[in-house]
Amino acid sequence: MAEAPSTNTNLRLSGKIAIVTGGASGIGEATVRVFANEGVRVVVIADIQDELGNQVAASIGNQRCIYVHCDVADEDQVKNLIESTVNTYGQVH
Repeated sequence: MAEAPSTNTNLRLSGKIAIVTGGASGIGEATVRVFANEGVRVVVIADIQDELGNQVAASIGNQRCIYVHCDVADEDQVKNLIESTVNTYGQVH
């Protein structure tokens, strides 16, 4: 079930683009959900838990949240994550 974005126009993170590492579960997942509820335009979940990451993104809505496989211990994967996010969305906040 997709979470509906709030209609509140005074959201603290309205229109921002965010990357949350470890966002597929635990504190990271909670952070992703808070960001989405606070108006982030797109939340990018960066994690190695593919199934969980895709489930969280789908539950929020694939137009507002995406999952990208990224092992933050691998510098090249992190660089690629940031570059692809900037290329797709124009920036990262």
